[in-house]
Amino acid sequence: MARADQQAVPGCLAHVALPAGFVLEEDARGRLAVREDLRAQFAAAGWGLAGDGSARASTLFGRAPLQELELVGARYVVRRFTHGGLLRWLTGTRFLESERPFREMVLAQALRAMQLPTPAVVAARALRSGPGLWRLDVVTERIENSLDLAHALAREDLEPRVRRQLVAAAGALVRRLHDQGFLHADLTPRNLLVDLDFLAGRGANPTLWVLDLDRSVQKPELSIAERQHNVRRLLRHVTRLLEKRVMHLQRTDLMRFLCAYEARRLERRAFLAPILRAHARSLVWHRTGWALEKKLSTQQRDPGAV
Repeated sequence: MARADQQAVPGCLAHVALPAGFVLEEDARGRLAVREDLRAQFAAAGWGLAGDGSARASTLFGRAPLQELELVGARYVVRRFTHGGLLRWLTGTRFLESERPFREMVLAQALRAMQLPTPAVVAARALRSGPGLWRLDVVTERIENSLDLAHALAREDLEPRVRRQLVAAAGALVRRLHDQGFLHADLTPRNLLVDLDFLAGRGANPTLWVLDLDRSVQKPELSIAERQHNVRRLLRHVTRLLEKRVMHLQRTDLMRFLCAYEARRLERRAFLAPILRAHARSLVWHRTGWALEKKLSTQQRDPGAV
């Protein structure tokens, strides 16, 4: 057993120093880091190096099915790492490196210390899955009474005023993240969470959280090009959801998002123009990939569902 407030020893997590308040376990089955005050509860639930214990299927949405753990009255979400895009049909939930969930744990702690809204990661796990392969999981606090932005914007009963405020709030949140040097590796509407009270008309302003920090990075400062590339990624995912007719937006919503991101008109125009040019050039290739994914999904079982 090693205390996680110390530098991780080579051979365990040589490049990750876990936050204070976590303990690290390691044996032939894999590696587990868990918040020390929850360690006994995880052990009692049977979730750890020995297996998933009392974890059950979640009603929440994700790239792959999510699980939940209930520990002394509080619920936690278990997310298994799954490859995205076409790669998921080849490798599914198996990865070559074990450190990714632990890096996400560290990054979530850093964002929360900067008052950026993201659920706390309370445990991370890497289990061996064959020679040189790993299955990876993180466990986060569950944000109750919430829905991801993609599903929120897909609701037929969504009031136009609520939609406009959600789009603007997303633009403001992405700007806050960028201003703090945070670059989300998978910035999509499904990785932004909104409270249901606002959707039901019980709040003046929406509260949003950012989810799934895997492969994301924190830098001292982001360049304009990095910011533009990140926003273009979000635009690409929005375009796909719109083409699948599973999300409802107006033509003016892109500008509403950008106005919240950059209030100054000249700077906004200069920021947006390269994004739209690059988006138009790359769209044909992305549509080809989307078509291949759709074809694969009708022909074989998705290994990401393992």
